Amino acid sequence: MKSESIDILKSEIDYKLGRIEFFKERLGLLENKEDREYDQSVRRLAKLKEEVRNLLQIMKFEEAIEFNEYKEIFEKLKANA
Repeated sequence: MKSESIDILKSEIDYKLGRIEFFKERLGLLENKEDREYDQSVRRLAKLKEEVRNLLQIMKFEEAIEFNEYKEIFEKLKANA
């Protein structure tokens, strides 16, 4: 991969990891677990985790050296799948 592509991939992964943290915090603050907003947040969190796993899978195959930065995160996401 070109270095520009790697940078874009890494920034996308970092952005999505930040969104995952946001939704984890948000779910912790929502009191009504039966609320529609809670359900939407749970679904969005699951989708973000899947997207990050997919991006990391691409990085693992295309750029093994760069992947090492994210290997621990990838293993955690895989374990929670």
